[in-house]
Amino acid sequence: MSITAEQLIEQYKDVPLSALNISVRNKLGAFLNFECENGRDYPADYQGLAEVIGFDFQDIKNFQRHRQPTQEVLYRWGTRPELSPTVDNLIRHLQTIGRADDVITECAHLIKKDCEKYKQYSTDIQTTQGMIEKPAELCSPTVSSRGVQDYSEALGPVNIDINLEDDPLYYDAFVIYNPAGKDLDFVKELADKLEAPPHDLKLFIPWRDDLPGSSRHEISAHMIATRCRRTLVILSKNFLKSASADFQLKYAHCLSPGARSRRVIPVYSEPCEIPSILRPVTTVDLSDPEMIDWTWPRLLKALRRPLTLDPRDGTNPAELEELKLNAGNTSVRSWWTTGVLSMNFPDKPGSTEAASGVDSRVDF
Repeated sequence: MSITAEQLIEQYKDVPLSALNISVRNKLGAFLNFECENGRDYPADYQGLAEVIGFDFQDIKNFQRHRQPTQEVLYRWGTRPELSPTVDNLIRHLQTIGRADDVITECAHLIKKDCEKYKQYSTDIQTTQGMIEKPAELCSPTVSSRGVQDYSEALGPVNIDINLEDDPLYYDAFVIYNPAGKDLDFVKELADKLEAPPHDLKLFIPWRDDLPGSSRHEISAHMIATRCRRTLVILSKNFLKSASADFQLKYAHCLSPGARSRRVIPVYSEPCEIPSILRPVTTVDLSDPEMIDWTWPRLLKALRRPLTLDPRDGTNPAELEELKLNAGNTSVRSWWTTGVLSMNFPDKPGSTEAASGVDSRVDF
């Protein structure tokens, strides 16, 4: 059963425009990116939509310079709260320019899917409001059996083993960046490539996907810890000028100490100095056009790589056998949790163990 424009307006009143994902925006662009005059008060394309929304003449002239003007109109509209960027207003504006019949008919199911996802996400966020609202709990970490302070209970569960493909509320990566300057354009271009076929990845991009009215740091911490498989850190000369980016980077780094789980992926958008906490981490340099044929596949492989930790990753069989020595049938779990797998001390002349033939190696 088809969904009418009136039904969409009624069901998704006041749902913010940010609820619409890249698929809907690209579909709208396929209809509205081409200039069209229909004899009504407004052009039946992105220019008419921008004018009805409330953009001025200079704004519309700037939109004309973009390769995907409709997507740019929707994005800029989402950053202008005084223009009421909501889904129901989008439907009304499409009716005003005479594109409700064709555009809504083709895009209604995608709009409904994204709006329902947004509603479910909003409900989920409300159940986690107390995650960072009790700083006293954060100051009292539990102590594990190994004597290591554990903040995981205070911050909420960090579940990296769930099946993300079956749950539409999870993302492949959280993007950490400074929205000022050229970084925003770089992130938008990167998102257009990664979220489109054939990659079809899901990115959580602050200022595009976060909910209005909530603490920005609270939302970032929740998404990085429980909803995103990895974090993309977009490095530039202006990166550390953003307090939000600095917080998000340090929080993500705390969840992946020593880069063991490979959750943090630094990406150069331009040549710059890397933050000190990221120096031990392998980077992806997208700032050099001559290297893009090598670096782009590396980034895709890193985003799709499973998060399960395995001490055998990066170790060839010969090195692993040498490392094991004669430790016996040691399980993978004990390899991972044991800092030193085995120790072999040379026999000293005159020692009791050497004389008695006792093996001085320590087996676990």
